[in-house]
Amino acid sequence: MDSSSLVALFLARSDDTATSALPRAPRRVRVRKPGLSGWSVLRGRLASALHRLAWAIEPDTTGAF
Repeated sequence: MDSSSLVALFLARSDDTATSALPRAPRRVRVRKPGLSGWSVLRGRLASALHRLAWAIEPDTTGAF
């Protein structure tokens, strides 16, 4: 067995989502992850806007020399 096979085996078991393909095998129901809160969405949008503003007013240093 080469090293890529070992890595593939490790990754297949790391998230614990592997299930059997047999007809009567137990199935796992995926739990839906909770969405982002309104505060998190607002923080992300505000951070993006502030970054864009900073890039817009940043002085051009490529033509200085």
